[in-house]
Amino acid sequence: MLAFIESIDISLFYLINRSGQNDFFDLFMPFISNIKNFYFPMAMFWLLLVVKKSTKTRVAAISIIVLIGISEWVSSDLLKPAFDRPRPYHSLSYVHLYDRMFKTWSITPQLLETIRGESYSMPSSHATNIFAGAFFLSFFFRKWSPVFYLIAFMVGYSRVYLGVHFPFDVFVGAIVGTLCSLLVAWPTSQIIRFFRKRSTLQ
Repeated sequence: MLAFIESIDISLFYLINRSGQNDFFDLFMPFISNIKNFYFPMAMFWLLLVVKKSTKTRVAAISIIVLIGISEWVSSDLLKPAFDRPRPYHSLSYVHLYDRMFKTWSITPQLLETIRGESYSMPSSHATNIFAGAFFLSFFFRKWSPVFYLIAFMVGYSRVYLGVHFPFDVFVGAIVGTLCSLLVAWPTSQIIRFFRKRSTLQ
């Protein structure tokens, strides 16, 4: 069963990474995958939540920082070493790979044997964090959920297109991120309810 799932995962990887290759995506996917490109808009959005005179937005602003810390820890420190899955370019041949340092594309040569222990692939931390954020924000700001999930989907897709993750890495990351978000969203909603109730009694 595991071998069958892995074969589907590899087929989907090559479908996205090689068959889906085009000039526009070669420019767009490195951009959407680079978290540094979103530092400023994310900071502005977070500040907007804080300065808005609303208990919900202020508590959510604090909680989302806690959430990303948890999801990053679960993904990078707990699950990646546990799964010990090599990245595509360490386990497959002819990967359409983006070098983020030199900002260049290349096709990896034929791989003679799997390289283990250098870099972990499952789950995708990008996917874990972005889907955690998408679920959490959608929980409190539902009308914007299509936007949040569209961004999450594009980031997840970009990780496969760039050759650094398998589709199943992204899928598992999305599940893990959602579960982390559930753990934070419920107590956050209770805190918001507590402060609202307290304000009405004063």
